[in-house]
Amino acid sequence: MDVWSRFAAQRPGWSLEQPFYTDPTIFELERQLWFPRQWMLMGHVAELPRKGAHIVRSLFNEEVLIVRAGEDDFRAFFNVCTHRGSRICKSDGHANLLVCPYHAWSFRLTGELQSRGEVPEGIDPDALGLHPVPIRVREGVIFCGLDAERLPDPTAALDAITPALQHHGIARTRVLERRSYPTRANWKLVMENFLECYHCRPAHPEYTSVNGHVAVLGARDPDRVAQYQQEVAAWLASCPDKAFNTKIWDPGGIEATAYGVSRTPLGDGRLTQSQDGRPVAPLMGSFAEYDGGETAIRFGRLSFVGGLNDHAILFQIIPRAVDLTDTVMTWLVDASATDIDVERVCWLWEATTSQDKGIVEENAAGVRSGAYRPGPYTDLEPWSAWFIANYLKEMSELAPAAV
Repeated sequence: MDVWSRFAAQRPGWSLEQPFYTDPTIFELERQLWFPRQWMLMGHVAELPRKGAHIVRSLFNEEVLIVRAGEDDFRAFFNVCTHRGSRICKSDGHANLLVCPYHAWSFRLTGELQSRGEVPEGIDPDALGLHPVPIRVREGVIFCGLDAERLPDPTAALDAITPALQHHGIARTRVLERRSYPTRANWKLVMENFLECYHCRPAHPEYTSVNGHVAVLGARDPDRVAQYQQEVAAWLASCPDKAFNTKIWDPGGIEATAYGVSRTPLGDGRLTQSQDGRPVAPLMGSFAEYDGGETAIRFGRLSFVGGLNDHAILFQIIPRAVDLTDTVMTWLVDASATDIDVERVCWLWEATTSQDKGIVEENAAGVRSGAYRPGPYTDLEPWSAWFIANYLKEMSELAPAAV
């Protein structure tokens, strides 16, 4: 079957056929056509505390160098020297100039070539600056994309999520911890798992114990659903930030960046997502008291922010190969916070993401079997079903450009 015919042949409401999770040819099409249209959360400005600071990050199999070129001037470049193509920076660091270790060509923090003495006569040194990567910074969060010509304008999405970022004081935070969870599985399997809680009760005892919404999303249990709905209604009635507790959602598309914001209570009297439900850090942003709420922010297809009263988590789902996906998590606390117990803050998502790594790798191993066949999504997996349907739609829209 022709590769593009496979997209049209997928059964609605069912998981994908095996090649979509295992075939390097399909991953290459995604790399050429779909990934360059996606904005990705890359980090936080707190990782770049002063002029000259730089971080090295992965973006769809490309290495990106993000630099603080001035007080409010952040630049991003492909980490590739314009002389012979060497990597310029191997790791995060600080420098007044970006110097290639191969032949010592140097570049300004704004990307222009600084060392021009060896440039051959007749070659314009202004044409040898670093190759820029599109970058946007909003409330301290850094977003990048690969292709300026194909990326949708993210302004509407950024404007929509900004009030939530401001309310949580994300711009005034510091990075407490950053951890990576490389997973031997296709990125779509990672996303399908991330977007549903059907697996939460059997796979995530810690997550289930902390989050009341599992009663609604994780099983068909009318009594528990009714109890949780009553708890949500009581929380909304007493919450001091009623105006902030709204839900917004835009599915986006090829020409528009998706976004969403929703806020719900943790439930059971918990103040935050700690093991005992007690605070793990000082209040952030505009919160005057602990109200036990959780804010979920979605930007694009692969980037998410989780906000509690006292800390926040940045989530990145990074496709690296057809069978390798990296989940990167960054925990933020208020910039003034000191003497923080890192493990208390990270406890829930360290446990949950480590468990997800295991179950998704088992999922991927089964999908590679000759016995694998697509299965139907249940009513408890609506977002996973939506994600796959939307993926097929967008890739099909891009098909003519590749034929």
